[in-house]
Amino acid sequence: MVVGALGILTLISGIGCVHQPSANTTAIPFPLETEDDRLGIDDTFQVRIYGEPDLSGEYRVSADGTIDFPLAGRLRVQGLRVGDLQQEIVTRLKGRYLLNPQVTVMVLAWNSRKVSVLGQVSKPGPVPYFPNMTIVDAIASAGGFTSIAAKNSVNLRREVSGKVETRTFPVADISEGRSPNISVLPGDVLVVDERLF
Repeated sequence: MVVGALGILTLISGIGCVHQPSANTTAIPFPLETEDDRLGIDDTFQVRIYGEPDLSGEYRVSADGTIDFPLAGRLRVQGLRVGDLQQEIVTRLKGRYLLNPQVTVMVLAWNSRKVSVLGQVSKPGPVPYFPNMTIVDAIASAGGFTSIAAKNSVNLRREVSGKVETRTFPVADISEGRSPNISVLPGDVLVVDERLF
């Protein structure tokens, strides 16, 4: 359903993003901050330790930014990158409990990262962000457009250097492949207006 055509570079002005969009998306036409893999409150992730199924499991970052991990105790994970968390678990387990633990951490949901989708969508409100999320993905996550939505006039608001900037995108054209898809980031706000009859 999400089909984007590369081209129509007239939509692109300003500085492109460092974020790596998929091949069928276009960098949003105003500056943005680099996306990273730092964990936040309410994010969920899976830890796998090779050969140790009792130590492997799913975890959610608590309101105080920690998790309780078997044998390693309470770990402060808020603000850590995934690779840093892997290393912290290895450090806590190596030597005392395991000879050479092989640890893998995989994020299941970035619940601390939200994109707000407001206006004429079926389920307005915040939706969970995922890497390489596009404007079409965000609208779909909010249940899609209502019957009175202005589908080709979706406003994307983003804070850039302390100032809110707004751009309007033709989401119906994007979803039908007539315009390139647009990447969104956590903290973005999409507003779908009511169409004029």
